[in-house]
Amino acid sequence: MIRLAARRPVARVLVALGLLAGPLAGAPAAAEMLLSQSFESPALGGPMRFSIYLPPSYHEAAEADRRYPVVYLLHGVGDDERSWPVFGRVEETLDRLIRAEGLKPFIVVMPSGTRSWWVDSGDIGGPGNYGSAVRDDLPLHVEARWRAMETRDGRFVAGLSMGGFGALRLAFEYPERYRAVGALSAALWNRVAPGWKPADPARMTQIFDGSFGAPFDPQRFLLNHPRRYLPRIQNPPEPLGIYLAAGDDDGFGTQFATLELFEELRERTIPVELRIDDGGHDWKVWRKALGPMLQWFASLPKPSGG
Repeated sequence: MIRLAARRPVARVLVALGLLAGPLAGAPAAAEMLLSQSFESPALGGPMRFSIYLPPSYHEAAEADRRYPVVYLLHGVGDDERSWPVFGRVEETLDRLIRAEGLKPFIVVMPSGTRSWWVDSGDIGGPGNYGSAVRDDLPLHVEARWRAMETRDGRFVAGLSMGGFGALRLAFEYPERYRAVGALSAALWNRVAPGWKPADPARMTQIFDGSFGAPFDPQRFLLNHPRRYLPRIQNPPEPLGIYLAAGDDDGFGTQFATLELFEELRERTIPVELRIDDGGHDWKVWRKALGPMLQWFASLPKPSGG
């Protein structure tokens, strides 16, 4: 059930009045999607918006002490905190997988990152320090406000397109913070090299919005690229799960960049999962990919000593 931040669920009002004994008078507990929440992010120096999905069991009395693993799910260029809930149908997918297929319940947090590429750019007048905000500030807020696991075993990061770039960078740079990462049609821009100049600078400004400088600075982009951090995940203290997926007809060529990253990870003997499905660079592919990715996250064994 999608709910706006300012509304009190009717069922809760009735419970408070003593008119219902449970969430829906004996009916199974419902999942909850809270849209466009916000908190003050020190990294951004202002509010950060996000939507959050709470699984069906979250409000059950018998589960009152249970803490849940969290997937931080990042959007692509031009989207916001409502894109995954609305176009990605997160609630519908999670409810189906949890009830019909026994998926381990997750909390899913979907922040708004504007066109930040999920990197820090406050020092160059870009969108802001969204890398630090989603890495540090957002988990602190979520873990304090909701019953979210506070350990590495309970944190996952994933995203599509720009969000795939951001998720990989966060997990590869900070493998001690995340159990696994998922990248759907990751916009890796493998053609960028030192001294590279775009054929259409205006288009680059629209896509990157100053996240890597204005004009676009290829060196700053490469310094923030997930590939830069591959040495950090070759021999990590605990294994990092890596899940890559893309559509075979992606007009932006992310399937080829995904395959290149997959091959490089294999060459470095870093474990990785790959899925290439039919489709382009669109929500049809990403909606279809969400369930298998979450199922794969749930199947991962606990790290040794975890």
